[in-house]
Amino acid sequence: MRWSRRALCVVLTALFLTTTAATVSLCEPDVPAEGEFERLLAQAGAAHRAGRPAEARARLRDAARLVSEDERFHGLLADAGDEYDQGRLRASRRRLKTATRIVNPWLWLGVGFVGQIFFTLRFLVQWLASERKQASVVPIAFWYFSILGSLLLLSYAIWRQDPIIILGQSFNSLIYVRNLMFIYRARRREGAAAEESEGSGS
Repeated sequence: MRWSRRALCVVLTALFLTTTAATVSLCEPDVPAEGEFERLLAQAGAAHRAGRPAEARARLRDAARLVSEDERFHGLLADAGDEYDQGRLRASRRRLKTATRIVNPWLWLGVGFVGQIFFTLRFLVQWLASERKQASVVPIAFWYFSILGSLLLLSYAIWRQDPIIILGQSFNSLIYVRNLMFIYRARRREGAAAEESEGSGS
């Protein structure tokens, strides 16, 4: 086995193990410190029984922060609740808007949309090339659009922490790159054969 094939096997194995580990870690929920979490719940219950609803809500928000995946996001929600309880509605709305930007930032939405556009363009390019030749062909641009679309969608899926899309897009780029390797290898062989034929003809 040549070194290039060995290196490819090593890269494929490493990518598979990394993707599997990342997917498993994404599927595992965060577990809060049980003692602190239970203590906050107990305090919230005691405050509720004592007729102190504001204190009970504050303790429940503290408990929610312990189980949150994004402390800033849940902190903003908790602060928005505090502002609302105190009658500061405008401040509460501002906190909620900021929290919404964390959940759905325009940058990552743009990455996902651009990736999907590249995936759509690859079929458009393939269709136009087939129409020109009146036969089913796969132009080289198809593979480049596929690589770009796959990498962008993989980045978007990692940000979303979506294990299904991550698994779906992790290995696609390797297949697309491998197809490009076959194409360029065939072109080199054709070029070498053409040079040999020209040399023998002269």
